[in-house]
Amino acid sequence: MPKKRILVVDDQDEILSLLNDSLSNSGFEVVLCRESKDALHLIKSLKPDIILLDLLMPELGGFEICEILNNDPETRGIPIIIISGFGDLVDVKKAYNLGAVGYFVKPFALSDLNKEIHKAITNKENSL
Repeated sequence: MPKKRILVVDDQDEILSLLNDSLSNSGFEVVLCRESKDALHLIKSLKPDIILLDLLMPELGGFEICEILNNDPETRGIPIIIISGFGDLVDVKKAYNLGAVGYFVKPFALSDLNKEIHKAITNKENSL
């Protein structure tokens, strides 16, 4: 069975490195994207099984990316988990309203994130 592909979109090298190591060790194929403006093109070409998305990035923010993806029939079904430094209830609600399936505030427990990723992928597969 092919590895599940995760696209990580974040402008912080430490987060990209941490998630790359952790998720690769958990058996995922990990693709890293530092520039939010490149994320939309990558998502359409790679068709990741799940997206881990930071909210606060230069040029195009996570909320905008969520909205674009969930308004496009080609990308609407891809689960998005937000990873952000902001945990305000307003931000969390907005992310879920824009289609996110999970929300983690930095710093977070990798084990909890891993469980949420597996849950989101399973839910996606069950809904097909």
